[in-house]
This record gives sequence, structure tokens and C-alpha cells, in this order.
Amino acid sequence: MNHILTATRNRPWSRKLIAQAKHVLHWEQTPFAGIVSYLRWTIPIAVSFVGIAYILLEEVIFQEHSLSDTSVVRTVLVIGLAGPALVWLTLTWAARAAVAEEKAQKELAIRNAQASRRALHLQTASLVGQRASALLELDALLAQVVELILVKFGYYHVHVLLVDKETNELVLKQASGQSADLIKARGLRLRVGQDGITGWVAGFGQPLLANDVQQEPRYHLLELVPGTRSELAVPLRVGDQIIGVLDVQSNHLNAFDKEDVTVLQILGNQIGIAIENARLFQETKRRYEAMIALHETSLDMIAQLESGDLLGALLRRAVSLLNARASSLFLYDAQHERLSNIARYNTYNDLTGVTVRPGEGAIGTIVQTGEPLIVNDYENWTGKSPIFAGTPETRVIGVPLKWREQIMGGILVLNDSQARPFDQDDLWLLNMFTDLASIAIKNAELHSQIKDFNQRLESNIAARTIELYKAKEEIAEKAEQLKSLLAKTIHIQEEERARIARDMHDGVVQLIASARYEIQAARVVAAKTLLPAEEEKLLAARQVLEEAEGEIRRAIYDLHSPVLDAVGLVPALEQYASRFQLFAGITCDIRTGGVPYRLPPQTELTVFRMIEEALHNVASHADAKTALVVLDFAPELFCVTVQDDGVGFDYKRWIEERRHNHLGLLAMRERIESLGGTIQVYSKLEHGTRISFRLPISQI
Repeated sequence: MNHILTATRNRPWSRKLIAQAKHVLHWEQTPFAGIVSYLRWTIPIAVSFVGIAYILLEEVIFQEHSLSDTSVVRTVLVIGLAGPALVWLTLTWAARAAVAEEKAQKELAIRNAQASRRALHLQTASLVGQRASALLELDALLAQVVELILVKFGYYHVHVLLVDKETNELVLKQASGQSADLIKARGLRLRVGQDGITGWVAGFGQPLLANDVQQEPRYHLLELVPGTRSELAVPLRVGDQIIGVLDVQSNHLNAFDKEDVTVLQILGNQIGIAIENARLFQETKRRYEAMIALHETSLDMIAQLESGDLLGALLRRAVSLLNARASSLFLYDAQHERLSNIARYNTYNDLTGVTVRPGEGAIGTIVQTGEPLIVNDYENWTGKSPIFAGTPETRVIGVPLKWREQIMGGILVLNDSQARPFDQDDLWLLNMFTDLASIAIKNAELHSQIKDFNQRLESNIAARTIELYKAKEEIAEKAEQLKSLLAKTIHIQEEERARIARDMHDGVVQLIASARYEIQAARVVAAKTLLPAEEEKLLAARQVLEEAEGEIRRAIYDLHSPVLDAVGLVPALEQYASRFQLFAGITCDIRTGGVPYRLPPQTELTVFRMIEEALHNVASHADAKTALVVLDFAPELFCVTVQDDGVGFDYKRWIEERRHNHLGLLAMRERIESLGGTIQVYSKLEHGTRISFRLPISQI
């Protein structure tokens, strides 16, 4: 019972149990037990005296029996000896029953106290578990856990220390107690396995109980906690890994027992799991936020293609991602083997124009090795460069910029010495970031090259456009000259045809007519003297002359139609269609639409020649039975269509070969275009051919 009181005397939660235990002890020390023991002897003796007195009075005095009588002796033995013995036995059994009951009550009180203590332990463990599952922010979780343990167990001080893997030290993360705020403000770092009870526990993974810290050689005295007399530390585990230590201290000697060790181990396991869950949550949250930030970074890089703006945005984003102070970017010139600072953000020193060699400083080491680097104490780092010495930015993390396995430079992110050290999570995030940054920088470089190329191309195009414009003007001028020359050539050709027709009409036709008349006159003069054979010869000669005259007149008509000049296009075409049917053997119809009107003489002549050429092609190539010429006299547009039912031809092939074949169609196109019109040819094998051309009246 004294052990229970010693183990619990400094805990507020045990005051009620202490009072109950004291009550039990007080009851054990009352005179009741002594009285029972006293009465166990006095009552039998009193019974014996009373019995003997009764026998003496009743048997000897009143009945006058002798003391030696057998009945008197028997009565004395029964009443004076057997009665008291029976009373003594009865009282002895009653006393023993009372003692047994008292002992049972004592044991029950002890068990109740122990049960209450265990219940409180379980309740505290349950509360810690609830807080651990409800809180995912590590600082808030640890703050509530240490406060809960302090209040429920009534300890003097409670500390949680976590292992810093990089430095192999225990770092105070949370404290509760009288001097907790001062301890947290000052900070506490202990070497794992070496410094203090907690350092030993973190190094060996075993709990350590010191019920008198003055007798414990591993005890590390904290001047801010001078009242510590007992200390118990248990490891915080995640699987087989020690991640920290839960340390409780009491200002009483012998304050802890094995049950405390067990309970704190349970709490330590719960806290370890809770810390790991919080860490995983924070890591997941951080990575999620990092992915969001990386996505935003990619959007920034897509939106900004100008090199200057992009590099500044990249460095600002890198600082924001790692919650750092400054950053700088270096590009590697492999030809000259040097690194040049091309952009910086919020650096203490002005790095503009700074160049370093591979292997020099953090950035040189990164480029030389092609591996990322973390330096959390740059001033004491053996690879530091004098260029970067003396700055408050002593925490450095950097990664190389790579493009297709080629190192193109590196990014450094810097922070002050008071800031948290960079870790592997920061390295993972910066690696992800630089993968995007490398693409962005390369895109910006390609954008710059494309922009320069486009500028040169635009300049060349502008110069070429001017040249082409001049050439176009020259071509247009030449085309006008050619058109004019073509018109003049056609005009000269038509004039020459008309002159030849006139000369033939006035010369050859007249001579043939004269010869015909002379033959007729010779027949008349020599009619009586001509032999029949001679008469036939003269008639044959006259017939030959008439046929020659007819052929010459047709040739004259072909050279120049007098009807065209006299009455216009439609009558001339009707007359030509009649002659076409005679010599080609193809039915030819002339149809008109609208009210026929006269066109300028030169235009009518050109249209006539084109229709004449089209019908000539029908006769020569179409193997047609019928031909149709349609003239549409619209107010604003004069249209002509010539079509046949012949064999047709491959129009696509004609398009490909028109420079070499079908010169008649090309001549027709040149004629109509010289008048400002257009021509279209439709043809398909075994489906005939249709040629249409249009002349805007305003262009005639």
C-alpha cells in the first residue's frame, strides 16, 4: 500500500484514491482488533468465575452439597471449564473472521486503486489516440498530446523530441510544463545515442527509467527544469524505425514504476503512428500543393515565351515552391567551359555577369557531377566559392538543368541560416520543377530562334514581295502590251484577210468571170463551125471556171464575211451554219436568247472567228452528228455556247497537256481574254463537248 502512495503522491488524479487508501490504513490501526483479542480471554474467564460462583452458591451453600461430591465436581467442570472454553473458541473464530474481512477490504481498496489507475491510463491512451486520429497537423498534434499527458498524469514536465536524420540528432519539437515556452524558444538538440537519457533511448530503442536522476550517469541536466527528480523516456516507433522519444519528468523521487513504463510505451507507439500519419498527410498535402504549383508553373511557362519574363517567373516560382528566400539560374557554355548567371531573384549579392568554372562552388559542383546538391551550412562547406562567401544565405539546394541528357545549366534556391534545412522532399520537388523549367527554357530559346527566323523571313518576304510586285507590274505591263499587240495582230490579220478577199474578188474572180464570158462568146461566134467534141470541151472549160469561181468565193467568204459587216453576227452565223452543213455533213442549228443587238465590229469579228474555230474543231475531231450554237443577248452579259454530241475528250488530261496540244482552244482563250471575257470548256469521253464564253457588256 505504501508503494501505491509513493508512486501516486504527486498526481492530482489520485487524490481520491489516496484518501480511500488512508482510510483503510486508519481502520487497520484502531483498537478494535486489540479489544477483540482482549475480550477473547476476559469473557471466558468471567464466564468461568460466574459459573463457579453460581455452583458455590447453589450447590454448596443453598443445597449444602459437599465440594467433593461427584455432581458438584461435574458441574464445576462443565460450567467453569467447558463453558469458558466454548466462549473462547467462539470469540477466536469471530476475531479471525473480522481480520479476514479487514484484509479483504484492504485488498479490495488496493485493487480498486489499481483499477482506477489503469482506467485512467486507458482513458488517457484513448484520448491520445482520438487526438492523434483527429489531428493531422504535426505541431498541433504534439502540442495537444504533451499537454494531455501532463494534465492527466500530473507530471512535472513532458517533452517530445524527434530524430533529425541528416544530423543524427534529437530535436525538441514540443514541451509542456512550467518552463516549456522557454525551453522551446531556446531549443534543444541532443546527439542520438550519446547525450542524455533521451539520446540513449533514441540510440538503443529501449525505454529508460530513472527514479533518482542524481544516480543516473546518463542524465542530462536542463537548467530550465531544475526540479526534476525522476525521469522516464520511451522510444517513438514506426515499425522498426525510431523516429523520436517521449520524455516525462517528475519532481518526486521514485515517481514511476513498471506500469508507467508499459503505459508510456503504449502512448509512445500511438504517438509514433500519429506522427507518421501526420507526416504522411503533410507530405501528401505538400506534394498535392506541389503538383498544383507545378501545374501553375507549366501554365506560366506556356503563357510566357519571352526569355527575360520567363526566367524571372521561373525563379520566383522556385522560391515560392520551397518557401525559400532567393534563387539564381546559371547556363553552361560548353565551348568556353564556364557557367554564367543569366537571372536571379532576391539574392543578397548582385550576381549579374558572374561566371564560374565547373566544379567551383555549389553550382559548379552540380554541373560537373550532373547530380543535385543540398548544403545546409555553406559557410563551413569545403566546396564553397569565395564569390558566394559572406552572404546570409547559407542554406543552398540546387539541381542541374538537362535537355536530352545534356547539361544546359543549373538552378540554385537559397535560404537564410535561421530557416529550416532543405531535405529530400525539397530535392524531389525542385527536380520536378527543373524538368519543367528545362522544357520552358528550351521552348523560350526555340521561340526566340523562331522569332528571329520569322523576322528575317518577314524581311525577306517583304523584300521579295516588293520584287514580285515590281515583277507583277512589269508582267501586267507586258501583258497589256501583248494584249495590245495581239489585238493589233488580229486587226492586221483581219485587214489582210479582207484585203486578200477584196483582191481575189476584184482580181481573180473578175478574170475567171471574163474567161467564162469569153468562152461563152466563142461558142456563140463559132456555133456553126464547132464540132460536137469541141462544143463539149468548151462546156467543160466553162464548168471548171464556174467551180473555180465558187471555190474562190467560198475562200473569200472564209477570209472575210461581207454579211457580218452588212447585217451583223446572227445572220452571218446562220449563213455560215448553212455552208458548214454542206461541207461538213453535220447538222448545225443557231439559236438566240434575248433581243439581238450589234456589238462593236471588232468584237463581232472575234466572236465570229471563235465560233468558226469551234465548229471547225467539231468537224475535225468530234465525229459528231449535230452541233448547236446558242447566243444569249443579256443586257449586261453576252454569252455564247457551242456544243456537240461527239466523242468528247479527257478534259483533265487536256488541262495537263494544254500547253502542248489543243492550240485551237488556247487561241480561243487568248482571243476572248483579250476582250475581257472568260471561257469554259466541258468535255467527257463519249459525252460530247461544250464550250462557253462570256463577254461583259461593260468590257466591250
